[in-house]
This record gives sequence, structure tokens and C-alpha cells, in this order.
Amino acid sequence: MLLPLPSAAAADFADRPSAVTAARIARFACPATRMLLSSDGLTSTLLAAWLGTTVRVRRAHHRLVRAPQAPLGATALLRAGEADEFLVRRSVLAAGDGRDLSRNVVVARAGLLGAADRCLADPSALLGETLHAAGTGHRRSVLDAGRRPWDAAGDAPAAYKTYVLWHGETPLVAISELFHPRVVPAELAARPAGDAG
Repeated sequence: MLLPLPSAAAADFADRPSAVTAARIARFACPATRMLLSSDGLTSTLLAAWLGTTVRVRRAHHRLVRAPQAPLGATALLRAGEADEFLVRRSVLAAGDGRDLSRNVVVARAGLLGAADRCLADPSALLGETLHAAGTGHRRSVLDAGRRPWDAAGDAPAAYKTYVLWHGETPLVAISELFHPRVVPAELAARPAGDAG
């Protein structure tokens, strides 16, 4: 069954204080999930190593939008104005055996860097690897992580993370990744007694 591409509502972009994000990541029971969410490395490489399989883009589409149509919070993360245009890419990463691994929403200010525009427009490009090959996107800042519903019914909580890829000192791309709960465990650890946090 083909799962839908992520909707804008499924990928609001938040920038939490780093201590709050770290505490939210620490709540996950699975050490590999915590590593994936806190890592500033290439997600596709991490998933391939974790699962022992290749990772590819199964589906992707992109469109050009103005700031009011961009996913909530993305324009602020990219330090953009109301008049700026954005490339919004929605994609699904899959394992070599066809399993869906993640649903992703990527937002970039259009025209800021030609390599980023070309990468987002290529429906088969693994974003991180392609940007690295173009000589940019080497630095990432994890801004948010937690759980969101995987499906419209809201029955299966899934781990997500939001981060920014940088081009020098300029935020180049804002990314929200939602990981399939059958692949990336999203269970939370029990809170210690007396922990109200």
C-alpha cells in the first residue's frame, strides 16, 4: 500500500531551546531512536546503517509557494520575508525492500542556491548526499524532536525531528522528518517517580 505524501499540517516547523529538544529526545526508550533524532549526520546514511539496507526516495513532488503557503514556522527558520518564494518538497524515503521509512517535508528559499533548487526539484535525489556533493549543507542544527501521528487516524505515534541545513551562516533548508513507527520505535521510556516534567 502506498502511503500518502506528508501534508503541511503534519510538518509544522518549530525551533525549541536546545535543552528542551534534548530532553524530548531523551524520553524515547530506544537508544537507536535517540541517536537518530539527535544526530546531525545524514539521515539516509544513518537509516541505511541501522537497517542494513539501501535507502532511496520512493516518491517526491515539489512546488513553488509564497511565504503564506509554506508550512507553519518554516519561513522563520529560514529568516525569510513575506515576499520570498519557497520550494516545498514532500517525499517518502524507502528501504531497498520497499518498506516506507520516513515522510519528509523540505522547505528552501527559492533562488538562494541553485544546487539546492536543483536538488529539491529532482524527485530521486537524496537531499543530504546531493547537497554535500554540491559543496554545501554540511552543518545541521537539530531544532525540534518528539512524536506526531503517523497516519490520519492518529493511532500510531511516530518519532520526528526538525532541523536546518546551513550554507555558511545562512539557513539553507528546513527539514521535518517523520519516521515510520515499525522501523524507528517511538515508545517513550517510563518517567522516573516524582518526575512531573
